[in-house]
Amino acid sequence: MSEQSGKQGSKLGLYLAMGVGATAIGFSIAAIPFLTPALRTHALPYVPATTKQIENVFKAVKGYSLEKSLTKKAPSKTNVVRLIDLGSGDGRIVFDAAERGYHATGVELNTMLYLYSKFKTFTAWKNKSGLFRPVFKRADFWKVNMTQYDLIVVFGVQGMMKDLASKLKEEMKPDCLIVSCRFPISSYKSVFRLEDELDGVWIYDKESLDNLVEEEKKSESKPIDEDDDDD
Repeated sequence: MSEQSGKQGSKLGLYLAMGVGATAIGFSIAAIPFLTPALRTHALPYVPATTKQIENVFKAVKGYSLEKSLTKKAPSKTNVVRLIDLGSGDGRIVFDAAERGYHATGVELNTMLYLYSKFKTFTAWKNKSGLFRPVFKRADFWKVNMTQYDLIVVFGVQGMMKDLASKLKEEMKPDCLIVSCRFPISSYKSVFRLEDELDGVWIYDKESLDNLVEEEKKSESKPIDEDDDDD
């Protein structure tokens, strides 16, 4: 009887070990989409935008548009404004933008976050009359061409902003605006900013990026003075 109990105990221990192992493997597989960005040169960590941050994005765009009388940035039935969110995460900015009338697109490399956004589009999005359905693409935004967009939104990290600015400067339309959240684009002067601690927003246009690049080129190409006193 004790021998039978020992065998049952061994089997139970084996099953428990197999269960724990399977659970660990499952968690590892699920974590891969969140951990692999850290292996890339430039990565955007998944940090969901707060309600305040989302409000500030559109508050800043509206404030700058009113300041410069940019009616083209206000979406309407007769004016299509294309917005793209780089690293859209769970899609909350894209959904909010679509609710405001923007033709909104989210680009996300994390498979699970992308699938969540797509699922939410089909289950929770109420297709109101005159509004565009949110669009989500699973892609590396470094490989996405930005030429068709009017607004580019990014919740970036300091280490990647300057390289991103170089890419956007080459691809963005002349009247396109970049909305940088959490961090400004270092060494570039914004055309509008909304100060709100961690929820701050900075806006850049093509000219603001272009001017700085030209200044850098001049400083890099400046000839070095040679000392001829030794002759």
